[in-house]
Amino acid sequence: MNYSTLLLDADNTIFDFDRCEYLAFRETILFFGFSFDNTVFAAFHDINDSLWKELEKGFITVEALRVRRFSLLLRACFPDADANELGTRMAEVYVQMLSGQTVLLEHSLEDIQLLSAQYTLCVITNGISSVQRNRFAHSPVMPYIQKLYISGEIGAQKPKKAFFEAVLQDLQEKDLHRLAVVGDSLTSDMQGGRNAGLTTILFDPAGKVPMPHPLCDYRIRRLKDILLLERGEGYGVSSTG
Repeated sequence: MNYSTLLLDADNTIFDFDRCEYLAFRETILFFGFSFDNTVFAAFHDINDSLWKELEKGFITVEALRVRRFSLLLRACFPDADANELGTRMAEVYVQMLSGQTVLLEHSLEDIQLLSAQYTLCVITNGISSVQRNRFAHSPVMPYIQKLYISGEIGAQKPKKAFFEAVLQDLQEKDLHRLAVVGDSLTSDMQGGRNAGLTTILFDPAGKVPMPHPLCDYRIRRLKDILLLERGEGYGVSSTG
């Protein structure tokens, strides 16, 4: 391996999205005067996760997702509320709250600093442009990131080939063998990398995904472990064994 450019996922690869989501949701619920507890958050998390998977498959638009997740939540947890009208308002506030959440995963900053000395680092993310750009603008990792590729701006989501085609067309590096996709999601990052003919490196800190896996060329537990892969040392798990 001799990579020049790493295409890094954002949420749960760089940012601690679970924590960011929790904080933004709590602020939104309290803003509208509802009672907050972990049961309500768990319902939202499940609804949101399900809708994002529908988005990856092209079954729903980002605009519809933003409102529908709150309409469904209100019907499930606060049935006396006007789910349609209030869902739209909550969607707007939540996006504002989320755009201010910049909690990083442990070791994320130091690892990205290390990687930036050897690679061009670009971010590939499914998300709303205003949210992602504001989060990175206020994050200490931004000085080490060369470009942000956001589905809301490209008009296609990972794992769709159109997303990666737009990214590849814009990158200076044209040798696909010198590019690698790094992310935590099998369905968007790893599948998308496979669709585009790129090396796929699964970020799996807890080692939850059984290996070998047909979508993953390698697995790492910390971002800096990519440096070990380059040297042919530990942590890499080839999809072929």
